[in-house]
Order: sequence, then structure tokens, then C-alpha cells
Amino acid sequence: MAFKAIKTTLLAGLGVTLLFAVHSDPLAFVTTAARAVHLPLTSRLFDRIVVLALRATPRREVGLAVTAFGYAALMGTEGIGLYLRKPWARWFTIGATSSLLPIELYEIVRQPRILRIVILAINVAVVWYLWRRKEVFE
Repeated sequence: MAFKAIKTTLLAGLGVTLLFAVHSDPLAFVTTAARAVHLPLTSRLFDRIVVLALRATPRREVGLAVTAFGYAALMGTEGIGLYLRKPWARWFTIGATSSLLPIELYEIVRQPRILRIVILAINVAVVWYLWRRKEVFE
């Protein structure tokens, strides 16, 4: 449950950050953020983030912020439901986890990597476990 709380907090923080960064220079923002977390400015990850930042528009940033807030609400609700062992939490978790499977499959087809296959297998196992262990939530 602590994982869900941390994830909820980070996603809400991301949403707030994106809203505050809407009218600022995205490249300056990314550079400042990279320095804050000690990400080398010569790394491939930084290059990818810069490419994404250069494509940023205020509309996209607001859309990402809304998505982050929505996902934070989903994670928070899921975490509280699981903590309280509510019967609906099982279905909520199955739905949330299953919703990512098509994206994972698309990514594997687009560019197969062993880590992506492992993550897909883990998510399928989690969905199967939750489906089979309904007595845990009752």
C-alpha cells in the first residue's frame, strides 16, 4: 500500500509541476530538472527528454498534467480500496493492470526487448493472481 501512496504522491507532484511549467521554456525546465537529479547532460536519457521537451506545447503539457492527476486519483483510490480490503478493489486493480497490457504488447511488437517481455509476463501474472485469489478481498 505504501507503493501506491508514493506513486500517487509522485504523480500528483508531476501534474502540479507540469501545470507550473506550461508557460516556461521547456528546454530550460528540462535542463534544470536534469541538474537537480544529477542526470548527466551528455546521457542518452537526457537527449530523449530534450526531444520530448522540444515537442511540448502548452496544450500537451496541460493534457499530461490532467493525465497525471487522473492516474494519481486512480492509484490513490486503488490503494485505499486494497488497504481496506474492499471487494471492488480487486476488480479495480484487475482493470487498471489489464488496461496496460495492450500498450505493453504494442511496445513488444514495435521493438522487442527482453525487459518488456518480462514486464508483460509479470503484469499477466498479477492479473491472473488477482482473478484467482478473490477470497483475499472478501
